[in-house]
Amino acid sequence: MPNDPPRPPLEEGTETPTGRRRPRRRRRRGHGGESAPGAPPGPVAGMHATPTRPRRDDSRRRAVPPLVVPPPPVVPEVSRLAAAAVTADPLSAAEVAEMKGHLDFIRTYKDVLRLKLNAAEDLLVNGQRDPSERGVCRHLLRKIDRAVVESAIGREPLRSNAAARARMLAGAIRLTADPSVLLTYLETLPQVRSHAEAAQAFGEVVGRLDFESVSASRLGRLLQVLIETFAGHERVQVLFSLLAGPAFARAFDAALPSLPAAVVAAFAPLRAVHRRAGAAAEGARDAAALLRAGIEQLLSAPDPILRGYGEPLRVAILELALEEGTPPELADRAAGVLLASLPGGGRTYARLAIRRAAQLLEHHADDRARAVLDELRRAQPGFHLAERWRGALDARRIGRIALRGVAPEHGRLAAGFWLDVQRPVWVRTAAAYAAERLAHEATLQRTLVLPGIAPVVADGVASGIAYVAVAGGGQLLVVDPAACRPATALAIVAAAARVLHALALCGVTLPDALPERFLYTPEPAFTLLLADLDGAATSDAAAVENVTVARALVAHLVPADAMARMPDPVRDALTAALDDGAPLDALARALDVATLRAPRE
Repeated sequence: MPNDPPRPPLEEGTETPTGRRRPRRRRRRGHGGESAPGAPPGPVAGMHATPTRPRRDDSRRRAVPPLVVPPPPVVPEVSRLAAAAVTADPLSAAEVAEMKGHLDFIRTYKDVLRLKLNAAEDLLVNGQRDPSERGVCRHLLRKIDRAVVESAIGREPLRSNAAARARMLAGAIRLTADPSVLLTYLETLPQVRSHAEAAQAFGEVVGRLDFESVSASRLGRLLQVLIETFAGHERVQVLFSLLAGPAFARAFDAALPSLPAAVVAAFAPLRAVHRRAGAAAEGARDAAALLRAGIEQLLSAPDPILRGYGEPLRVAILELALEEGTPPELADRAAGVLLASLPGGGRTYARLAIRRAAQLLEHHADDRARAVLDELRRAQPGFHLAERWRGALDARRIGRIALRGVAPEHGRLAAGFWLDVQRPVWVRTAAAYAAERLAHEATLQRTLVLPGIAPVVADGVASGIAYVAVAGGGQLLVVDPAACRPATALAIVAAAARVLHALALCGVTLPDALPERFLYTPEPAFTLLLADLDGAATSDAAAVENVTVARALVAHLVPADAMARMPDPVRDALTAALDDGAPLDALARALDVATLRAPRE
């Protein structure tokens, strides 16, 4: 009606005067049209407005990490009223409230603790006077000391009731910072609280102890709690975290001789491994059995735990596991988990991978050694030693000797590689029917422990081939007399004459002294080594027979013109030694002099 007063606007969703409900209007989101109240303004004039706002990709929103609230402490802190120095300041309201809590504890346990109170303290404990004087309160609290607490827990009812003992100790450690009371509480907790709480309490107690001043007996108690609270790899991790602190490590080493036997058995091996891994402990020498027991404990941990150890510890475990005498199962476990955890391009990885391959080759695990070498070659393609060993594994073999190169053109010696010890050797072979003769010659060569004689490392029959393998460096002596310098020829025959003389002294003779029997190292460090004893035999006339062999070698290698150019005294002495009837030692001496006086072209 025209004279009716204006009606207030109807809110959305309210009923109209006709009884019909007014529909809600849905607001459109976006930059077009009017913005809703409180919405951000539209685009600036002159810019194109997008009809709709693109939906934000929820996957791109940054996840807010949940707030991690640390668990409340299991071991109560020492009250400042008991620890702080006495001042003239009156107690604050918070300190009065705290002191009343301590008085409640004393009132509950005063009979158990058998405390002797003076009149003022009795009024406080019985609640007849509020605490106000700081000195009186501190004097009362300091009556809860180690002697009082240990006497109380040694009597009934606390001695046989772990829960009651833990409740009393929880209040006592608020009033005294004595480490012994703290350890007593820690020893009681595993009997009444969960493993997680006992483990947390152990960490809290460790954080409060001053290991520079802790006694051996208290350290032994702490380690005994560690044994009872933790097991397996958890115990190892806790001990290693403690040993990371220099103060604890020094305290442990000093107390070790007086620690209980169970503690020593549990932790001495681990300490030995930790000492081996520490750079500051270079030169420390622990017993091999102790170190082996330590790595056995360490390797009992799950694979992720082992890989999570610091690199120095992982390297130390591997070095110990790869030492001679380590049980194969321990070496396999350590290498299988830890070797691949080292940086593949480093020298440490290469060194330990080669040691692992050598260990496997020694135990004839060639396929596994091949896998280790292949992995090393992939990680470090330029590592030539791995290439040589890998090539030896694919080469033709006689027993455990891998043959290198082609068959020799001169003589009977072929270059080889002894897989068991990864060393170059020289091999002499024969048909199977000659196996008995080669075995006899190998036995004879082993008995000749003489300079200039190559030692036998292996012999036998493999794949129908009899063989003898000898150790020796250098190269096969192949000499062309026409091209050989006189000085070199004289040096060869002089060294060969000394070897033949040594054989004659042992009653051993050779059918010849051809150069192909020998190995040599070129000048300036010229050496000669007799490696091939084919046809060697024992003889009573070895000196006579060997001097004939020596004369033949001189005639073969030393030309007549070289003899003619020698100084007269040298040539005359050598000529006399080469005549029939001259002994072998005289020939050897004459050749030595001729070698020294030979002209150097």
